[in-house]
Amino acid sequence: MPASCSPLRCLALVLALVPGCEQKGSTSGSIAKALETPAKGDAKGDAKSDAKAKAKPAPDPNAPPWTLAQVKSAITAGTKLAYARSGTDAKGKKVGGTLSYVVAKIGDDGPVTSYTIDPDPGTNAASSQLATVPWSNLSPLFAMEKPTVTVTGRESVTVPAGTFECSRAQLEDFFGNSKTVWMIVERPGLYAKVEDHGNARDDADKTEIVLELTALP
Repeated sequence: MPASCSPLRCLALVLALVPGCEQKGSTSGSIAKALETPAKGDAKGDAKSDAKAKAKPAPDPNAPPWTLAQVKSAITAGTKLAYARSGTDAKGKKVGGTLSYVVAKIGDDGPVTSYTIDPDPGTNAASSQLATVPWSNLSPLFAMEKPTVTVTGRESVTVPAGTFECSRAQLEDFFGNSKTVWMIVERPGLYAKVEDHGNARDDADKTEIVLELTALP
């Protein structure tokens, strides 16, 4: 008997020499089957099962698309964005032009931003004034005071800057100011579109302004 023979193969050889072991259902037959190499199809089946087990779950459409860390990493000093304006202001007067945002610097407490409206009728006292916005998992642009955020799903949105996969969210601050925003999933801190609904608690407020991103920074 060969010195290198494994215990199972040696046992199979010995049983093969014993009379009657050729009968159906014999021990040698069972051992022989046990020594057979598994079919290739089994390996493929196992690979498919492993692939399914490792597949990432689909993103929750009602979860915020960005983390605080992602926004802080993406928003840098010098970032400039422009949005085309349309709709009506608080008094029902039609608006137009372009709203331009600038991230002037990154401070210890958050980004420092300012915006201008072209043409600017001078009716907005906050226009062009610097404001520090605390970091959050929202955009530092169009900031609101401690808003309640309700993500309502994902959808594709087309604006002058292009077509983007977005998370749509409803924002409402402590004072009742309300906005609908479309958060670009792949661009933390950037909104593709904003709908400013003014103050929902003020029946006289006729604000319905739509702002659409005109170009990526």
